[in-house]
Amino acid sequence: RIIADDGTPLLPGDGVLYEYSRNDVETLHEKNLYHLGEDRMLTTLLLKHYADRTLTFVPEATCWTIVPHTFRILLSQRRRWINSTVHNMFEFLKVNTMCGVCCVSMKVVVFIDLIATMILPASYCYAMYLLFLVFVDDLPVSTVLLIIYGIIMGVQVVVFILRSRWDYLWWFAIYFIVGLPVFYLILPVYSFWDV
Repeated sequence: RIIADDGTPLLPGDGVLYEYSRNDVETLHEKNLYHLGEDRMLTTLLLKHYADRTLTFVPEATCWTIVPHTFRILLSQRRRWINSTVHNMFEFLKVNTMCGVCCVSMKVVVFIDLIATMILPASYCYAMYLLFLVFVDDLPVSTVLLIIYGIIMGVQVVVFILRSRWDYLWWFAIYFIVGLPVFYLILPVYSFWDV
């Protein structure tokens, strides 16, 4: 353990390092936490063990990633990320020192995010079914709902137009047609199926 001049530890304490470097994982939940999502688990452990401290973003830090160049690698990466995220959110719900009170707290945000992640494929299928009913069976749709969807999609398009990024419009169309089914249906279902 390294200590600064004022007595502040510069590295996480023994408890955090010991738990973080566990190799004796037995359950699928622990495997997802310590082997697939070790970076997320370190943050969770720091929040658990150092409730009186704050974690801050350091903008000067340099980070990089290797972008997947094949669909197989993308599937593998997203499976790891989605599974570790879901399991880590369960651990976050056990941390009692997150900020906020009652319904306006980080626990509520984490819980909503957990539910949203788990129902993402079903909500995508429902949205596609609803669009099918609207365009094929002439199902009447609320004007408010159409305005909300128009704003959600339209704001992005307006930003592209204002910045004269015409190529982004093309990529947005491709993402909307191909990306949404891949990222909202195929990858989450694969991640939940191939644990």
